[in-house]
Amino acid sequence: MGCAVVGLVTDAFQDFASQLLEQRNAGALPLAVVRHPVGGISPEQAAALISDKVLEDVIAALSSGGES
Repeated sequence: MGCAVVGLVTDAFQDFASQLLEQRNAGALPLAVVRHPVGGISPEQAAALISDKVLEDVIAALSSGGES
């Protein structure tokens, strides 16, 4: 039995994160991509970065039952 997991990454680091996952044989881990930056901004600004697409990606990954 697996555990559903999704990685969160900003668009500035998406390619790098994908490369690292591939190198570690974890390329199947789904990633939800948020606009960069998420650090050094107000909570309101950070909340504005969470688009419908990000939510859909997270829900889809967690609903997959740990399968990709």
